[in-house]
Amino acid sequence: MAPKSRLSPEKQKERYLKHNNTLENEGYVSFLESFIKPVLSFVQANCDECGGITRILDYGSGPEPVLVELLKNYRNKGILSRDCEIRGWDPFFASDTPLFEGGADLVTCLEVAEHFESPDEDFSKLSSSVKDGGFLAVGTMLLPQGGEESFKNWWYRSDATHVSFYSEEALRRVAAKNGLVWVTALNDRTFLFRRLKQYH
Repeated sequence: MAPKSRLSPEKQKERYLKHNNTLENEGYVSFLESFIKPVLSFVQANCDECGGITRILDYGSGPEPVLVELLKNYRNKGILSRDCEIRGWDPFFASDTPLFEGGADLVTCLEVAEHFESPDEDFSKLSSSVKDGGFLAVGTMLLPQGGEESFKNWWYRSDATHVSFYSEEALRRVAAKNGLVWVTALNDRTFLFRRLKQYH
């Protein structure tokens, strides 16, 4: 979206605060689980060399960090290791949360990439929050097929805080530019990357 058409940071924050994204919202929790369950399943099956998942960062955790709480519940149930540390970071609501020194084993970025006003800069920040050999899971909707008319009628673009949209190729390119290797698409809106070892 052109900069002149974007909402101010204050208006963005105001809009985010209106979201009903809580643990009590069963539909929202179900949506989160449809994202995180295949991510954890894949990463746990492919993380032997990285020593397992001991640190998870939810990048863009929102006003109420529901995914963080859901992951803590998984830890309590033994789905994640008991010593797994889980944090949420958000530019509006948790900007003082320190990122993990050396990076996290898994960074989640769900319904956040479409808010990036400078995707290259933001993917650089994402990359720096992932440890060498660690995983990044991005959840966003890809551009619809069908050209300009399909885009104009696409409901996802009607949210004024959604300012950047991606094809799979665009995701691959902006990630690769920042040391993140495409791994796989777990479904039509969940995309997994891995940080190159020794990337600087």
